[in-house]
Formats: sequence, C-alpha cells, structure tokens
Amino acid sequence: MMSKDKKVLVGLSYSLEIGGAERMMLTILNYSATQNFEVHLILFKDSGELRKELSSDIKLHKLDRLSVSKGMPKCLKIVKQISPDVVFSGIGHLNLALAPFLPIMKLLLPQTKWIARETNIVSIENSLSKYPKLFDFLYRYTYQNYNTIVAQSEDMREDILNNYFKTNKVVLINNPIDVEKVESLAKGESLHSFDKNKINLLSVSRLREQKKHHFMLETLTYLPTQYHLTIIGSGEKESFLKELTIKLNLQERVTFLGHQPNPYIYMKRADLFLLTSQREGFPNVLLEANLLGLPIVAFASLGGITEIVEEGVNGLLAPYHDCKALAKKIQKASSIEFNREKIIKRTIQRYSKENIMQKYKNIFNK
Repeated sequence: MMSKDKKVLVGLSYSLEIGGAERMMLTILNYSATQNFEVHLILFKDSGELRKELSSDIKLHKLDRLSVSKGMPKCLKIVKQISPDVVFSGIGHLNLALAPFLPIMKLLLPQTKWIARETNIVSIENSLSKYPKLFDFLYRYTYQNYNTIVAQSEDMREDILNNYFKTNKVVLINNPIDVEKVESLAKGESLHSFDKNKINLLSVSRLREQKKHHFMLETLTYLPTQYHLTIIGSGEKESFLKELTIKLNLQERVTFLGHQPNPYIYMKRADLFLLTSQREGFPNVLLEANLLGLPIVAFASLGGITEIVEEGVNGLLAPYHDCKALAKKIQKASSIEFNREKIIKRTIQRYSKENIMQKYKNIFNK
C-alpha cells in the first residue's frame, strides 16, 4: 500500500499505442511516480507497444472498452473510487469526451483538480472532423470545465484563446526530451547504412495524411540526384507513397525502412531531417533530431515548428505546400556548416525532461 502522504494522480489514456500523445502521457506519469505521487493509469484499451515501458509503481486500471463513450461511465466510477487530488487527461478526443461530465464530477469530488493536455491545433483538427460545428460547440462551451489546460505550443495556445474562449486557464508547457535515453539508443548499430556519396535526407513519423509525405517526394523531383530520402515509419499512406515513388520515377532515390524501434541510430548518421506536416501539436521528433545534432528543414506549419526551428541556427523553414521553396532550402542547408554542438546544447537547455517535468509537477501540486 502506498503512503497516504502522497498526492494521488490519475492519468487517463485510450491506449498505449505508439504515438506522441501516448508517449508524453507515459513520460509524465512515470516521472510523477518518482516524485512523491501515488499514480494510477486508467486505460480504455489495454494495448500498445508502450505498455512495457509503464513503471511498475503505477497502478493500472483496465476498462476493456473499444470506444471512449462506452468506457466513460466505468472510467468516472473508478475515478470516484480513487478520489484523487489530480486527474490528468492527455489526448484530445478523450479530453473532449470527459469535459461535459466535469461539473457533476466536481460536485462529487470537490478536492480534485482536472487537467487536460491538448494535443492539436483545435480549430484545424475540428475543421477536418466529421462534425466540425459540434466539436467547435463542445470546445467552446465545455472545455472551460477543466481547471487547467496545457498547450504544447504557442500556436496551440493562441488558437484556443482566439477561436474558442478567453481564459487564464491555458498554460504553455513544451514537450520534454529524454536526453539520456535518446543519446544511449543513438549509439547502437543500424542494419541500414547511408550512402556517404549522397546527401541523406531523413523522415521519421507515422505515414498518415496529416504528415503530407507526398510533398517530400515532390520536393525530391526538384533536387539533384545526389539527394536521397530515407523514410522511417508505417501507416495507412504507405502503399500510396510507394506507388507515388514509382510514378515519379524515384525508386533509386527513396528508401522505405518501415517502423524502426530505434530511429535514433539513423538520425545520428543522416545529413538533414525533413518535415512536411500540415500541422503538428509540438513535434518531439524535431527535438530528438536536434539533440543528435541533426539540422532540420521543414514547412513553417502551425504547431510549434517555428518555435523549435531558428533559421540558420538549427535548421531552415519554407512556406507550407511550396515544394520548390523547400527544395531550395534543402540545398541551402546542405551547404551550411551548422554548429552541431551548439544545436545539441541549445536543445538540452530548452527541452530537457528535468526542466519540463518540473513545470508539470508545479501544476499538479498547485
């Protein structure tokens, strides 16, 4: 039995599949378990490769529900039984499903603080959803039920304040990076080696619509043949991207490596990191690339990218959707002698887990 003098923290997540939001939830809860918190995790679906990384000090509650709506009554019942000091939900659709119940839960648990970590640029995410007006309504009139809303980036914070409601509840906390873990994994050996006669561009992400990998392929058609693109990741757009590679006659210039459990060994050896997303929450993959001294070339899309990339210091930016401009920036970046040690030092100073986790600890204890 855990000590009664510990604050009780309950985390909510749909699953522990590999994804940025899930990984952040895991990082925050694992850290909190070392910081005098009694930590619980309620999972709607007990699945995902990240499950094995969950600290043994965290008490797991499995709902075994395939949908958030079906699992919510049981979830709230467990929260009521635990009677925590803090409930922390860190995935957008789950946050929104929980928000309408908070007035009732606050009456039942008056001492509990409810915190949501937003994962998207809400107005863009809602506009692409099946029911944009409904979701906008719910954000506008129920999201303020939370005591605190964590925005990962300034873009995300401004989007909430400008498009949904004015409040002092929204706090900015960037994502952290686990410096020791990334540096340790980067020392491993890769099965695939880059051609040293090429300028090696690298992409690491799930192959899904939001990431717009097809812009990378189009950009490659504007670059000389010594530029080679390696894509790490799997997802629903994989077949489409492989077919497009053939259609654009880029088979010799693009390598698909699929999902790699340790992408850091490739980041350590590439020349430039490429990101063409339409939007992001706060892309940890850019922090990881920079931590290994890898400069970035990306579209200046919403979601923290322009906060992370300092022009000419740790990378270069091009306007979204402009593949010709991106190709020029890639050529320019490959001719710049980036100070890789400076990039690494800057990343650790701004985004180390110790610095960022202290901010979470502060809002949990507040």
